Amino acid sequence: MKVKLSALTRVEGEGALELLLEEGRLKALKLEIYEPPRFIEALLKGKSYEYIPDITARICGICPVAYQFSSLQAIERAFDAFVPEEVERARRLMYYGEWIQSHALHIFFLHLPDFYRLPSIVELSRVHKELVLAGLDIKRAGSLILQKLGGRSSHPVSPVPGGFSYLPEDLSDLKSPLELALEKSLWVAEKLRELSFPNLELEGFVFVSLVEEDYPILKGDIYFEGRSIKPEEFKEYFVEEEVEYSTAKHARMKDGRPYLVGALSRLNNNFEKLSELAVKTALSLNLEPPLKNPYKSILVRLVEVVHALERAIELVDSYIKPPVSRVEIKPKRSEGVGISEAPRGILWHRYTFDEEGKVLSADIVPPTSQNQKAMELSLFKLLQGFEDFSEKLLRDVAEPMVRNFDPCISCATHFLRIRLKHV
Repeated sequence: MKVKLSALTRVEGEGALELLLEEGRLKALKLEIYEPPRFIEALLKGKSYEYIPDITARICGICPVAYQFSSLQAIERAFDAFVPEEVERARRLMYYGEWIQSHALHIFFLHLPDFYRLPSIVELSRVHKELVLAGLDIKRAGSLILQKLGGRSSHPVSPVPGGFSYLPEDLSDLKSPLELALEKSLWVAEKLRELSFPNLELEGFVFVSLVEEDYPILKGDIYFEGRSIKPEEFKEYFVEEEVEYSTAKHARMKDGRPYLVGALSRLNNNFEKLSELAVKTALSLNLEPPLKNPYKSILVRLVEVVHALERAIELVDSYIKPPVSRVEIKPKRSEGVGISEAPRGILWHRYTFDEEGKVLSADIVPPTSQNQKAMELSLFKLLQGFEDFSEKLLRDVAEPMVRNFDPCISCATHFLRIRLKHV
């Protein structure tokens, strides 16, 4: 017998969850991503390096800046282009804008209704109107940063190899909405202290994130289990592999262990580097490393919003338009690796180029595909003790678990129908 549920709600992309039952008990579970692959890496071949940021940004409508900045980093490393510090600071501010906008979308629009047992933000707005309005104010602050620096809030156009095609003279008009968003974020943190969470912990997972001088976002080395490796060493420790039931690849440590990227890993590996207010907020929410409950990722994202807002205000206050917003790029036959912390985790790019700067090969590893195995194993652990596999119960349980990790399935190409097979 098969039981099918309609597509998973409040995520980007499509997929299915197949459960194999033996004598009424869960024996196996498959997380199938069946959205057709888009072959972005193949589309990049033969294209000039200048087109990479705009093409890769289309991989995701929620975090396009992450794709732009990881690709820009790879291009600039390949061609030995050194971006001035003041331009790098503008990029960091823009990336904070994406974190604020993306986390607010995830927290309030996609994830928070689960904790109030409501089907959508529409019903949440009727019960907790002030919470939703606060979320809109927070999201707006991030969008304004992207509009100001990037030209528009979705798929910005100003980031280019070597810097920006345009930078504004002044950013002072951003300060008021950012301060309002910070005030609202702290208020929301107080409200979310009342939430209760299922008692589930991730065991056997390696927590992987970047590390840099500040809480990681724009660049850094890869950190796990007390050691750091260079971005160029990524494929020496982590493996992407195809599975027959999904168009999205799975990832694992080379020794076979599953690993996790994203908010939980960043907090566990970089807690002491959070801003002052973010640390206070985390402690008020009882969030301290090691944190292994995936349901509490919603609180970690809120802490990261506080951090991003505090750092963004500092960057706005110190902003002076750079005298040069873009350095010259001189193509050569070479290879470059770029890496950054997308809102949902490490995003790794590698490109090889010919003498004219045309792409010979491209390799992109998004955070969603890195977390596919973690989602699958966590769902299996959650459902293993169940006896009732009714359609409603599975939807009420499986969908929130997926949203704990990532609602952006399209990045991995890409949720959720549920099928039961009885043996």
